[in-house]
Amino acid sequence: MQNDRHRTSRVVVVLVGLIGSMLMSLPGSGVDAQSPAQGLPEQRIEIILKDYDFQVVKPAPIRPALPTVIIIRNQDIVRHGFYSAMLQGILVQGEGEGVAAYGKGVEGFYVDPGKTLVIRFNNQRHGKYSFRCDLHPQMKGEAYVMDVPAA
Repeated sequence: MQNDRHRTSRVVVVLVGLIGSMLMSLPGSGVDAQSPAQGLPEQRIEIILKDYDFQVVKPAPIRPALPTVIIIRNQDIVRHGFYSAMLQGILVQGEGEGVAAYGKGVEGFYVDPGKTLVIRFNNQRHGKYSFRCDLHPQMKGEAYVMDVPAA
């Protein structure tokens, strides 16, 4: 059990933007056809925090410059953090268990054991972004946001 806490974990999430609407019409793709609030496609990715690790559930392609939702579920018995440069300098909204944070300058969140956090943002910037738990330095991951032309 002690070894699990000190094991190095690394997960890579590929957030890929595709030109065209082919992905928008695929059932079960993890991408909703329309977001009712904004009228734009809403992109979702779910991350489970378990065994001191980031585990991505049903990774789906993500296009830059569209509303993005990251759902983080903490299934561990300890609090974890989620911090990423991807959130810096942009408008971010975080909601969970009756608590909400909204604004620019939000770099990360804490998720208590058994709780769920929903992060909403619209990242205009392409690139590679790391994310981590500041409470458990061995928990790390990377996200890539890029355009890939459709075939």
